[in-house]
Amino acid sequence: MQCPQCGAKTIDEDWNCTSCRMNVYWASQHFADLATIRRRQGLRAAADTPPFLLVAHVRAMAERVERGGNDEHKVRQIARRVMRHEARDPARPKEAT
Repeated sequence: MQCPQCGAKTIDEDWNCTSCRMNVYWASQHFADLATIRRRQGLRAAADTPPFLLVAHVRAMAERVERGGNDEHKVRQIARRVMRHEARDPARPKEAT
């Protein structure tokens, strides 16, 4: 997957972009809308990740390793299937047939 914020390649198993730490599921669903709002406000489409979030992410990943590594929460499993277009986004209404 390619991060919509910074363009870095991120492997499917990673939850956050390896470069800017953007949540790639959230970005795949909402980044275009956010970028439009930021442009209207005279800001760059992509925002820099605040340093405190980078530090928090490093801590969270270290704790995850201590708890057994890559055990993935069910919500993340569903989100990955939606990103790969293997499942419908449960937050979006069904299309009329």
